[in-house]
Amino acid sequence: MVQTILLLPALFLSAALVSGNNLAACMGAAVGARMIDRRAATIMGIFGYVLGLLLLGENMVRSAHALFPDGLGADLASEVLLSTVAVFVLGSLLRVPLSVTSALTGMLTGISVAKGLPIDLQFLGYIIMVWMAVPILSIMIAYFSMRLISRSGPRDVWKRTERYKLLVVAASFLTAVAVGANSLALVVAVSGFESAQTLVAIAAIVFGSFFLSSRQMKRVGSEMYLIGYSSAFVTSATSTFMIFFASANGVPLSSTQTLSAAIFGAGLSHKERFIAVRPFVMIVLGWIIAPLVSFLVGLAL
Repeated sequence: MVQTILLLPALFLSAALVSGNNLAACMGAAVGARMIDRRAATIMGIFGYVLGLLLLGENMVRSAHALFPDGLGADLASEVLLSTVAVFVLGSLLRVPLSVTSALTGMLTGISVAKGLPIDLQFLGYIIMVWMAVPILSIMIAYFSMRLISRSGPRDVWKRTERYKLLVVAASFLTAVAVGANSLALVVAVSGFESAQTLVAIAAIVFGSFFLSSRQMKRVGSEMYLIGYSSAFVTSATSTFMIFFASANGVPLSSTQTLSAAIFGAGLSHKERFIAVRPFVMIVLGWIIAPLVSFLVGLAL
């Protein structure tokens, strides 16, 4: 009973952080397009998270079992979730963007290695391959999509702008659904994916979305607005496609990873624009550091 009491707060905190941290990546384009305000975007994001978690979330149970075959149990699951949160907070304090999804994957792998459990190495290799390929594919898809759009000419500019706004909102909602089915589902899968855990996760989604996302939502929304409606749609659609692909195959994937790569690719398509490489390099370092540090912490646990 005590272990279960410790597990639920750890789950709540982890799910709240994932929800708040990813909401800007999901709905920032819609806010930046000025089609909906931040409050409406938050509510839409919550519905997307919950829908993805309930309809497609169980696909991530396979991932959790492949990385930790024997099941964690309430006590160890609590330690894993709290340690993952600690790694994420440490990264935030050091201003190195880390992914909770990547950190959690590294943590599970480290614990399995320490316990000598038979990890599904083929599946782990597949996860790493996807992590390496997705940023490259996101950059390429966004780059060539923007080049194709730029060649279509300026016909019916106002009509096309309104159309892009609607597409941006739709793509943003689908991104939230994808994150619910991937990152949030992995957190719940680690804790057991039972009715109590699911209800706690939904409560955490509401809390994290409303109280832990405002600063990032404002920043990402402004960035999305500056890159234009077409770029906002392309980056959101690219990110959504990648996360849905990963979720269908049970692969944990960071939405900030896919979105950042897509934004970089869209920016490269505009030859007249200056691309700030340093922030993207910092994000890439975060993708590498998060699973490695978490793997070491998992070994220690």
